Amino acid sequence: MNKIWLTDFPFAHRGLHDRSMGMVENSLSAFHAANDRGHGFELDILLSKDDRAMVFHDVSLDRLTGTSGNIQDFTSLALAEIKLKHTSDSIPTLSKVLSEIDQNYPILIEIKGDQGHPIEISKAVFKDIKDYNGPIAIMSFYPEIIKWFKINAPQVLRGLVATSINDGEMTDDFFSVETQKEYVESLEVDFIAYDIKALPNSLTEYCRKKDIPVLTWTVRSEPLQKKAAQYTDNIIYENLK
Repeated sequence: MNKIWLTDFPFAHRGLHDRSMGMVENSLSAFHAANDRGHGFELDILLSKDDRAMVFHDVSLDRLTGTSGNIQDFTSLALAEIKLKHTSDSIPTLSKVLSEIDQNYPILIEIKGDQGHPIEISKAVFKDIKDYNGPIAIMSFYPEIIKWFKINAPQVLRGLVATSINDGEMTDDFFSVETQKEYVESLEVDFIAYDIKALPNSLTEYCRKKDIPVLTWTVRSEPLQKKAAQYTDNIIYENLK
């Protein structure tokens, strides 16, 4: 598998979004803007009621739309009618994004595990990406999702998203560097994406020695960009010129 592109292009976090320009996170406008800059982008996936891969970060619709409720309460067709706040964009399916963006630039797909359906969401993502010809990789905090791709779609590049800073939303195992190293080895990941605030650490140093690319999120300032250049191989960024 060719993974050199993982370090060739910076990745705009949830696209190159800018509310003042009418572009919000995880929108087609933000993805086009990233490609127009000559960069790749990262996006998030959750499941709709009808088990379609939807490009959206929050389980709740409240923050980014004028609609109340959770994303799994709506079908993909209903979600496609919901506008993102202060924009002309609606919530896209992954399939729609892949059909409309520039395939010359890479995509990182973060598959969320918040809904508790690792097999269903993995299958939904693979259904949409299996015939895609551009550079693409999946990544997740959740080992069950990465494991599904290792077993069922080993040709798809896969990465572990990780941090050692416990935000209280997941079990302690997610934040243990020792456990994360076990995941890197047992899941045979192609790369990791690590929290910039938790760098450097023994896991990222181990991965670089093993030629496993280390990406970092979310780089939002010039000092963090310099830190990333010292300890990692590429950035997932916001608000950088």
